[in-house]
Amino acid sequence: MKLTSIIMTAYIQNPFQAHMTMASLANIARYTDPEEYEFILMSANEKFPVRDDYNVLKIDQYVKTKKGYTASMNEGAKLAKGDYLVFIQNDVFVWERWLKKLRWYLEEDITDCIFPDQVPRSRAFVKMSRRLNNIQAMRFGSRDAGLLMITKKAFEKTGGWDEELTLLCDRDFYVRMANAGVDFRDTCKVMITHIMAATNLDRLHTNRKEYDEMMDADAKKLN
Repeated sequence: MKLTSIIMTAYIQNPFQAHMTMASLANIARYTDPEEYEFILMSANEKFPVRDDYNVLKIDQYVKTKKGYTASMNEGAKLAKGDYLVFIQNDVFVWERWLKKLRWYLEEDITDCIFPDQVPRSRAFVKMSRRLNNIQAMRFGSRDAGLLMITKKAFEKTGGWDEELTLLCDRDFYVRMANAGVDFRDTCKVMITHIMAATNLDRLHTNRKEYDEMMDADAKKLN
């Protein structure tokens, strides 16, 4: 079994973001076999630390940095020892067997990069997904930037995340993968809970000027 390096980026500016991050970490520890992964926490401009009050969190590297979101992800990838990389945001919650099920797509050479389903779903959709095999499930996944798994080799082919981008970096990364010939797919065989833009929504309400400037800068570069 090849090692997976899980890289989480966090921008912890208030106690609520710290507890959200700790809850996300707790789910990873609860639902993932420890020998299957290493965990790298990249915490940018941290004001409130992540605590392990119950001594259960698995944090192999806790890197406090002044770098931005995309630069932190690239740095985490350089520190990673695994053949597979998982980029996960700190507002994402995983569930039982998530890592094994995602890793299957890479181990079987089905794709170079796999995205779990990460939008709200009905109970009927969940039951339907259980009847699908792994290949059929690739028809129904809904992608977002909260979590992706990619081979380290494929990630290096893309050149990494564009460090000049912030809010729209995922859109650029899809293009980078396509241009590098990296195959990427979705699956509903793995479903995660993603608050979606928790940090950016906080920024939107507490510092609208900063949010607008970041969005405008990204849009200008992408266009």
